[in-house]
Amino acid sequence: MSPRTDVPALQGVPAAGIFQGRRMVVASDADMVPSAYINGQLGPREAGQEDTLTVIELPLAFDGTSPTIGTAPAPNSVTGPPAVLAVDADGTRAYVIETLGQRGPEAQTLSDLAPGNTIRAYDLTNGSSPRLLFTGTAGHMPQAVSLHPDGQLLALAGGDVFSLASPQAEPSLRLLRVEADRFGDEVMLEPLSDDGEPIVASYVEWHPGGDLVAVCFPWRDEVRLFGAHRSPALRLEPLGPPIKTGKFPFAGRFTPDGRHFITTDVQWGHDVEGVYGEPADGHLSVLRIDPRTGTGEKIGDARVGRSPEGIAVSPDGRYIVTSNLRMSFRPWDDPRLDRQSSLSLLTFDPANGRLETVAEELFDGLLPEGPAFDADGKFVVVTVFDHLDLAHRRGGLRFFEVIHDNAQPQLRPTLFSLEVMRGAHTLVVV
Repeated sequence: MSPRTDVPALQGVPAAGIFQGRRMVVASDADMVPSAYINGQLGPREAGQEDTLTVIELPLAFDGTSPTIGTAPAPNSVTGPPAVLAVDADGTRAYVIETLGQRGPEAQTLSDLAPGNTIRAYDLTNGSSPRLLFTGTAGHMPQAVSLHPDGQLLALAGGDVFSLASPQAEPSLRLLRVEADRFGDEVMLEPLSDDGEPIVASYVEWHPGGDLVAVCFPWRDEVRLFGAHRSPALRLEPLGPPIKTGKFPFAGRFTPDGRHFITTDVQWGHDVEGVYGEPADGHLSVLRIDPRTGTGEKIGDARVGRSPEGIAVSPDGRYIVTSNLRMSFRPWDDPRLDRQSSLSLLTFDPANGRLETVAEELFDGLLPEGPAFDADGKFVVVTVFDHLDLAHRRGGLRFFEVIHDNAQPQLRPTLFSLEVMRGAHTLVVV
């Protein structure tokens, strides 16, 4: 799908003017730069640059008023999907996983980083001063974390999806209890193919009803459902047959009513230069889910921009946005580098699962991964990992308004942004 080039970019101050919610929470991986995906080289060392958790108090007014912002050190990695962060519904507790270990003084490349296995809990009660509460183990190279709707149980998908540390993926799915001052007991399941071989997942997400999780297995082009039980003890069990998707379903989202799960099929693979170096346009797959039987089926798809790593669903379930990397992760001296990334806007019918692409909108910035709607569904925010700035490497947040004035909805840049720590990639709005 080609970005829109036939009309001038929509610009101007947003009509409503308030980004609604309690808090916005962002994870930044300051060790990486976008081109590390291609050449393995970590970013330059700069004073004050470290992996960071940023908390922004909401609502946010687009009137020049400075928001309340707090930060805390939070080791994390951008090597998986934008799913290293989970936040409870009240915005008072956050959990951050660490896929690759912290950068030592001699580390220059991705291969110099040890496999990670840590999860950290943060207190966000005072948003201007988030603080580390406690740590726990999350298995080999955790890729994604999801919090049960009641805030008392975490689901984690782990394993070396891209063989960054060793040829052995060591895949796992875990349930981990959350208590007031520590992580509680856990259960681990090694996901297996039908022939008994271990298979590695990239993403996990709780169903809104909390009875099961959906898990993406990108190298197999499938999603699997697992039942989650708490009594008499924690237990994970496979449910139903695998659900086929498009090519390389890296992540996904349940719709608010829990009837559908939508995957980001990024079109990566061994037939693509460097696995993800120059893929085809991305797709989304719509899976209809029956939580009573633990089964599902693909009922539709839609084309979006290239490498749609991030996905967000509006609170009413009627709009979908993907954040598309395009070729913004190429080295700066590569003629294929895209200086602009994009957002794709789609409409979704919760009744029949019909998904339709509306438009792809370009914007300046490299490696956008984490999009989110505000609480009213009137605005979209997206992370920007870095910029083409020779003097100042920085991360950012860009804001867009969802316009309904015409027959087709549109995304309009608000011209407002926030600067955050370099490497912003996972974002949650509550």
